Amino acid sequence: MAVMAVTWKFRCLVWVMLSGFVTAYAANYCWASDGSWTVKAAAGILAGLCGLSTVIALHISTLRCSETHTLATLLAQYLIMQVFDLIAPSVYRNLKKVWKYPRKEQDNFLLKLLARDAKTEYGMRHGFSDIKSLQEFREKHPLTKYEHYRDYFTRLADGEKNVCVAATLERFGTSSGTTGKGKLIPMVTSSHFQKANTVLSRLLYSPDPVQKVAILYSKPAEKFTKSGARIAPLMFFPDSTISNFFMSAVQNTPPSGFQISSDFEATYVNMLFALTDKNMGQFFAPFASQVYRGLKMLEDDQEMFLEDLTLGRVNPKIQLDEGIRRSLDAALTADPARADELRREFAKGFVGIMARIWPHLVHVSTIDISGYMKNLEARYSKGVPLYTSGYGCTEGLIGVNAWKDKTPQQYTFLPNDMLIELIPEHLSPEENPETLLMDEVEVGKRYEIAMTTASGFYRYRMGDVVEVVDFIESCPVFTVSYRTGELLNLRSEKIDVLVVNKAIQESLEGWDGATLVEWTCAESPLMHDNKNDGEYDMFYLLFVELESDIEIRLSADQKSLFDKSLRKQHEFYEQYRKVGTICGARVEVVRHGSFNELKDHIIATSTANYNQFKMPKKLRTKALLDFMLDCVVNDND
Repeated sequence: MAVMAVTWKFRCLVWVMLSGFVTAYAANYCWASDGSWTVKAAAGILAGLCGLSTVIALHISTLRCSETHTLATLLAQYLIMQVFDLIAPSVYRNLKKVWKYPRKEQDNFLLKLLARDAKTEYGMRHGFSDIKSLQEFREKHPLTKYEHYRDYFTRLADGEKNVCVAATLERFGTSSGTTGKGKLIPMVTSSHFQKANTVLSRLLYSPDPVQKVAILYSKPAEKFTKSGARIAPLMFFPDSTISNFFMSAVQNTPPSGFQISSDFEATYVNMLFALTDKNMGQFFAPFASQVYRGLKMLEDDQEMFLEDLTLGRVNPKIQLDEGIRRSLDAALTADPARADELRREFAKGFVGIMARIWPHLVHVSTIDISGYMKNLEARYSKGVPLYTSGYGCTEGLIGVNAWKDKTPQQYTFLPNDMLIELIPEHLSPEENPETLLMDEVEVGKRYEIAMTTASGFYRYRMGDVVEVVDFIESCPVFTVSYRTGELLNLRSEKIDVLVVNKAIQESLEGWDGATLVEWTCAESPLMHDNKNDGEYDMFYLLFVELESDIEIRLSADQKSLFDKSLRKQHEFYEQYRKVGTICGARVEVVRHGSFNELKDHIIATSTANYNQFKMPKKLRTKALLDFMLDCVVNDND
């Protein structure tokens, strides 16, 4: 006979009755007893504490609760969320004030930052102490790129004092290195961004304060500077008692699961523990491709997941450190009933699977780089909102998302968190173009971002181009268009990734019902290592990995659809194709798993790690191009 599980709702109701009884008894003693005043005072304090406990327990009993909680984690998450809910209205009111007067906030931010760094070597070299206004700063300090800071940041990392950033550093970050050489970046905690990001997410999507979140995470390799400072990517969870307790309070994977550094094993373990919690409220991963990969793993290896849930252990096929395995096995309770429930849902197919196995999931929080949100919505996440809470990079957290159900995702700046200048798109090729401030831009136009941050960047051209789509108060609302380093540009035509992706999507309609897994492009001169070794054709080379129920063999006519769509969408490309200075784009289909292999190769040979990996949309080295050419499926294979 099946034993009914004891839920937190039942436990809390028992808690209410017992605590209520103690409260009534202590209160009665306090008021009716002839005891000493000290004893009566103690009884009064006990009555007050038990009364508060009764109210909390009664409130929790009305909420949707993750049954994977312990009492300690239940109370911790409840109290954390209550604090956020308490401060949320005030934080949002302050945000609206900041958005209403962005120029004033930008002035204040800059002057405080210049004063902070005025006595550093960098500040003295650039005359920070003499600069009294935002306009004067823009006139005296040039626009910069990373090489401007490399020596300063290296010396800072080596332990030299008073170099450029007169603030306590949280750690040093590394850029992903997937679209260029990795960068070492000082990191200063941004309290404004963290608070705004958390509060806006909570206001837009409000899971109950005792619903946990699933997080896909793998531990980055341990790295330190010469001075002993930690080097870690933007998404990093330190291994500390406080951090471990906090993570245990809000998500399902035990702390030992966050010590796994290999991508497949970490994803498997995180997905396995997510399955234990039917009442889970949120699902988080840095990039949508990771969410898709985790759910694809669930579909492909469903029997292994179900076996582990039934037996209460992590499958021996998963390669883990023995200490980590013992810890995970101890935390995983055998749950045959949940396994049977999941088996029934899996049997119905995986379209909309997230909403069926986690019926109370409020949203998936992730960032879309390669169009994976569209793939997720079409299959696994159908019926569950996809949301990107913020926009940024290792160099700085730039924008927050204050809107639900916007496609594409849109953001606005935090004027009190960093100085933003915007370079009109047509001026982007210039070395030191004129810039505009937030209240000077126009809706419908594109701009390259230059930012001044608390981490030591001044008028730094990060390479992202955004399009202004609206205003909130007096602050621009924008969508992300492309990175300047990923423009396809054989003859100055400058084709951005949005155009390429649209051409691919149009081409898919004629590719026998194939589904796009991933894509990347290269420019033909790279085949010659950019050497001037005579005349050669100029064309774009598109690599695509496709999924289909049938074997995919694209004909020449099918492949030509991409070039035709590109010509239709891009005026300058069409002109160059007409006169023959650019030849027709070539499409190469690569074997299944090629992009996973490319990801592993890039991570092994760069500063990138799995949590921050972004598939490059443009291959920049001959080595990467040769890697992809080796993955091509030939017609005679």
